[in-house]
Amino acid sequence: MAWTDKLMLGAMTSSEDVGIYHTAFKLSMFAAVALMSVNSIASPKFAEMFGKNDMEGLKKVVHQSTKMIFWTSVPLVTIFFIFPDFFLGLFGEEFETEDAIKAFIFLSCGRLISSFSGSVGNILQMTGNQNIYASILFFGAILNIVLNLILIPRYGINGAAIASMSSLIVWNLSMVLVVKKKFGFYTFYIPFIKR
Repeated sequence: MAWTDKLMLGAMTSSEDVGIYHTAFKLSMFAAVALMSVNSIASPKFAEMFGKNDMEGLKKVVHQSTKMIFWTSVPLVTIFFIFPDFFLGLFGEEFETEDAIKAFIFLSCGRLISSFSGSVGNILQMTGNQNIYASILFFGAILNIVLNLILIPRYGINGAAIASMSSLIVWNLSMVLVVKKKFGFYTFYIPFIKR
């Protein structure tokens, strides 16, 4: 998934576009740092609660981890949205183009939805639903390839960014729905709303 956009951009556009996209992609990954950090801590807890058949405990750990991911991701992504040209400009003037900024915003939106969804992939993997997880990822990869084929020729790096954002959103929301169906709760954290 991580290389699909770059490989397809390389085949359909210039190496300059690939370099700009790669930088925007890597920079947007900072929005997922909290998700990856919390996953490493929460995943064993998911497995423990599931192993004990403690669904209330699992729900509590999931909601706590999603809340933590939310409050650590939102400020960073907000700064990305307000000052995208500054962050891209750290890599040179050629990265401050309108296309680079749009691609960075699209990719950051995808990462933000991923953070809002919480540790859905890890929840599925730690609760014996790894085959469902693999199927969703496979579908997301196919969707990404198809969208890249359609969007890159027309929109260049923004087409790749939209394809990546869309497949990331579809795959995360699909996993959220599977978790809801399997365990009876949503993983989303919505601030100021009691659950």
